[in-house]
Amino acid sequence: MDENKLKNFLINGFQPKEEREDPDEGSGEERIDEVTDDTEDYEVEDRSPRELPEDDFDIRTSMKDLETELIRIRYLVEDLRDSEPAMPDMSQYMTTREQFKSVTAAVSKRDAEAGYKALVNAMEAVSVMREDFFKLCQGMRERIDEMSAETVLSSFEAYSVDMENILTDGGVFIGAFPYDRLNTLHHRIVGVVPTGEADKDGMIAERLSDGYKIGDKVLLKEKVKVFKYDAKLAAPEETSSETPSETVSEPAGNEEADNKAENSKEEEE
Repeated sequence: MDENKLKNFLINGFQPKEEREDPDEGSGEERIDEVTDDTEDYEVEDRSPRELPEDDFDIRTSMKDLETELIRIRYLVEDLRDSEPAMPDMSQYMTTREQFKSVTAAVSKRDAEAGYKALVNAMEAVSVMREDFFKLCQGMRERIDEMSAETVLSSFEAYSVDMENILTDGGVFIGAFPYDRLNTLHHRIVGVVPTGEADKDGMIAERLSDGYKIGDKVLLKEKVKVFKYDAKLAAPEETSSETPSETVSEPAGNEEADNKAENSKEEEE
């Protein structure tokens, strides 16, 4: 705000504005006449639709020609696809790392499929075995008064054959592992047999159970007893071997002494 207007406002206060007369108020009609005179100089363009040139152009014929051309192009593309040569073998351009990855992926996929198939077969056999077990229990319950302990035991022992067949079909090895000396990856020590022979230390003395293995994975270790060298057992054997020689040598010495004594007596006489 201007300083003069501010001073005037502070001294005189608020004053309403006076209506000013428009000096050109009576000349409105003259201005309208001037505008109409100016517009009369312009010519109005003709906005009527233009007439198309009269010739032999037919849009239907052009559409049919376009469709025919598209069909021809489609057939050409199909012929090119059919005649396209097969992709060449690019394995020779693969690096050793890429080849290793592809081979590993193929082997893993094959092993997974084989393992899944073996698992399904094993689960099917276990399901059948479970149903047979329930039938056996039901039959034994009905004849519990007639069955002896030997019959019951033989009925349960028959299931060991079924379980062995299931494991064998699944690719499980059952039996003794081919190691005569203790192998902690395949054997579990359940007993020790002391021995005085140092060569037998760590050798398997007795096999108490079978081992279970699938591939390179040991499912259940074989329970064994092993020999353990004991020096106390070896010492008596050495002493016992020395005592016979001493007992044999002692009589020989005594006889010589006796013979010498007798000879000396005879000479004196």
